[in-house]
Amino acid sequence: MARRFAFLLVRDFTLSPLSLFIDTLRLAGDEGDRSRRVEFDWQIVGERGLPIRASCGVELLPTKAIGNPEDFDNVVVVGGLLDTNRALSSEKEAFLLRAAGKGVPLTALCTGSFVLARYGLLDGYSAAVSWFHIKDFRSQFPDVNAHADSLYSVDRGRATCAGGTGAADLAGYFVSQFIGQKAAEKAAKILVLDRIRNSRDVQPVGDLFPEAASRAVKRALLLMESNLQEKLSVTELAARLNCSRRQLERLFGTELGISPMAAYLALRVHHARSLLEGSDLQIGEIAYRCGFGNAGHFSRVFRQHTGITPTHVRHPNRASAGRSADDSARA
Repeated sequence: MARRFAFLLVRDFTLSPLSLFIDTLRLAGDEGDRSRRVEFDWQIVGERGLPIRASCGVELLPTKAIGNPEDFDNVVVVGGLLDTNRALSSEKEAFLLRAAGKGVPLTALCTGSFVLARYGLLDGYSAAVSWFHIKDFRSQFPDVNAHADSLYSVDRGRATCAGGTGAADLAGYFVSQFIGQKAAEKAAKILVLDRIRNSRDVQPVGDLFPEAASRAVKRALLLMESNLQEKLSVTELAARLNCSRRQLERLFGTELGISPMAAYLALRVHHARSLLEGSDLQIGEIAYRCGFGNAGHFSRVFRQHTGITPTHVRHPNRASAGRSADDSARA
């Protein structure tokens, strides 16, 4: 009998995780590329006749009316743009809570983890969250063991995924568990993915240190990015990675040419600059969020690393005018 997946879509959901997850099931669950629902079945559950808009503007109609969650082997929540107005409808909410009460396994794709956590359905569970959202997630849901150093996480009856192509990897995990690794590999090949990644594979670490190669260094960088405000020591980082401090320092020196603490500081300064350029936060608040003791210390370190002050980043015209006035006075 086919394993049945019910998909609950929030308004402005992200289309790619949904399509990659379903396509992996579709390609793995039948011979060749015939798309028959032999091993897996899937339904978009919702109010009949009411389209659901994706963040890219595409609209999908539900394929099955809201009914009994026990009819499914897994309920998958697909998240999207983070906004309090973009939650599940009351009918979908009731369906999700009934599923949890009946012990139906729950899965969250992309920011679907925020939806599950909002109902307390991830409390005490491990959850994989995108490094881009991990700080917000942890501040809102301290009872969830959230991390950003893996593509997905499966903890008892809860599966979570950071989003993007990681949805195909999580679907590949389910395929492997239900019908075998070869079926998962077949789906990956048809999707032109080089391999099925597992929960030990790390999320991309961004473009600040593209030369990072080893799993240890990539995971260390992600842990740093996830803990900018409450800094971790090198010893703590090494312990979380199950390696020695000396080994971690050697890997950083070999791959990045700098120490772990130097990389940590570079990440904090980089994030501070993005907040200066893209938010209205006060400089003192930015300093606090990025792990600096006070605004004065932050300004000194920021200038040492960038050659300009935080005020110059926030108000470049004002800073230029001030320098011009000083130059005129000296002349």
